[in-house]
Amino acid sequence: MKKMMRLALFGFLMTGSMAPSFADDAAKMQATIGRLGKVCKDKLMTSFKGVPMSDLHVNLGATLQQSIDSGEMTLADIQKDGLSFDVEVPGKGAGYCNVNGKGKITQVEFH
Repeated sequence: MKKMMRLALFGFLMTGSMAPSFADDAAKMQATIGRLGKVCKDKLMTSFKGVPMSDLHVNLGATLQQSIDSGEMTLADIQKDGLSFDVEVPGKGAGYCNVNGKGKITQVEFH
């Protein structure tokens, strides 16, 4: 009986007032990740003129992605500390790009 009550409460919370907040936070986080990733992609575009944008690969670092997926890293953390992206230009090399929470590149390493 207690288990059913907990499930009912969980269902109410997820469909009630808490669900939109969770969805809003997730959307804000994804938008922030996209915005900061675009900063790195724009940097690659200026560094590799003539390379098609579709050839410039920018992906959130795997460790950071795991932290976000597990809930260890929040939107507030991203806004405070920024993110690190793995970058690659096929035939040219790979590296990483660090961006602070305000959208300023703090470090780019390419090899």
